[in-house]
Amino acid sequence: MDYIHISNKHNAICFYKDNVPVRLMVINKNTNIEKCIGVALSQYYNSSLLKDYYNNLGISFSIIDMEEKSIFKSDDELTKEIDVGSCDRWSLLYNMLKGSYTESDTPYGNFQCDKYEFLSNLSVKYELVIDTEKFVIEHKCGFINVIGTRLIPIQENSKLTS
Repeated sequence: MDYIHISNKHNAICFYKDNVPVRLMVINKNTNIEKCIGVALSQYYNSSLLKDYYNNLGISFSIIDMEEKSIFKSDDELTKEIDVGSCDRWSLLYNMLKGSYTESDTPYGNFQCDKYEFLSNLSVKYELVIDTEKFVIEHKCGFINVIGTRLIPIQENSKLTS
């Protein structure tokens, strides 16, 4: 899979419920984080906007700067990175194959091409250590659109692989 270029990610958004991580989003240094959070909070859960839950429950956020130097691969500046969206459940995969980045129908996504090929031998591993958390998320297969601009790796040990 040498033709698939995934650069190192320099930012992450971790979502917690009762102090337990429930979702992780890894992004590169140029991603608009506030926009990502806004899109996430504009989705529905139990017929209400997540933003309403966020406000009513007094959910807070914090920014942790690990003060680490970003690590760039030698070809990061030379090769265009493929758009990667990890997937762990059927409802999300259904929408991702239509171009969306989210489980809900939002305009946020990559809608260039919705024709995909299955990659049975894909292997992608995300590793992240922050404060007291260590995330290791492995992917062993996935989908790539036929024009090579979008990759959807499937998480091991998820509802999609059990």
